[in-house]
Amino acid sequence: MSMNYTLLKKAVSEEKLAHFLLFHGSGGEERYRAVLELAVMLNCMGVSQKPCRECSACKKILSGNHPDIHMIRPQKTSIGIEQIIALQTKIYRKTYEGRFRVCLIEEADKLTLPAANALLKITEEPPDQTIIILSTSNAQGVISTLQSRAQTVYFPPPGEKEWGDEVEDFRLSGGDPDLARMIGEYGSEQVKGWIRIYLDTINSGDFLQLFNLFPLEKEEVLLLLQLLAEASKEMIIKGKVQPQFLHEIGVAIEMIRRQVNSRLVLEVLAMKHIKLGGTEIG
Repeated sequence: MSMNYTLLKKAVSEEKLAHFLLFHGSGGEERYRAVLELAVMLNCMGVSQKPCRECSACKKILSGNHPDIHMIRPQKTSIGIEQIIALQTKIYRKTYEGRFRVCLIEEADKLTLPAANALLKITEEPPDQTIIILSTSNAQGVISTLQSRAQTVYFPPPGEKEWGDEVEDFRLSGGDPDLARMIGEYGSEQVKGWIRIYLDTINSGDFLQLFNLFPLEKEEVLLLLQLLAEASKEMIIKGKVQPQFLHEIGVAIEMIRRQVNSRLVLEVLAMKHIKLGGTEIG
């Protein structure tokens, strides 16, 4: 059963918070801020107001320097069992100075199966005063045994009004906050230029046009592919693009994340899309 963040904060105030949570939806930055907010609510040393954001506990948490707040991120493309074992050695000790230990596992859909199973054992016998939070934009990528054990908390994506002058980036991203921020780093006009070159290549069948994209770096190619995938979803619904088009983009993204040469992956993808007969995206 899923709950929203308002209900989560109510559970904290009533001391009914589950020890294992799954945050999903919205963007990574929004979920991370929610984790920090939860941590200060649990550990604030203020008297009249909690969280006060002024006591030493609040300041350490908000600055990322509290010894009882732990964070795990993927190393390269995954979160391995050695990272979970390292976490395990920490969380069964007494807390250093906080009332609660908070452990955040970002991009939890990247847990390898051994790592996920090791984490499952921890959740079966949770240490005292410890909250473990999985954070992901892809909740379905987390193995079902972890999903079923966790209290899920959904974060709706922000609306257009919250983006102000960057609303064009948000629209181009299909409403994905993480993608919108990446677009903002490069500028929407430049990003739209990449998309146009790619689409012109497959619509015309002139493979040589693709070379106008390089030298794009790996992260830039990933951004291009993610935006193509977002655009494809709507076009598939309208019957203007074959579902196979989106599948091939997904395969390409996975290959790049596995460190396959991004230029080679993009060239192969373009050839596959030309064989599919082009697209009406854009």
